[in-house]
Amino acid sequence: MALNTDKELLVGVGKQIRVIRKKQGKALKDLAQAVGMEPSNLSVIENGKSNPQLLTYVKIAAALNCTMGDLFDFPFDYAKLEQTYMPRKHTI
Repeated sequence: MALNTDKELLVGVGKQIRVIRKKQGKALKDLAQAVGMEPSNLSVIENGKSNPQLLTYVKIAAALNCTMGDLFDFPFDYAKLEQTYMPRKHTI
């Protein structure tokens, strides 16, 4: 079985944000303003080309009056997420 990739997750979340936004009749620029970011930055998130911070997702959910769970409510097998995390070595 194929593993789900980080990219697939980011694309899925971005699409979900776009779906919720459009169902509410909000323009990209209006949501971006409510979140406190440039429309171009929000567009990058909606297109799955960015891995925003957790607080950014929280702000988006709040601006859309939805839960964080709503943003991640799409078919994705989290148990099969490809494990590619490599811890960074900190220098002293």
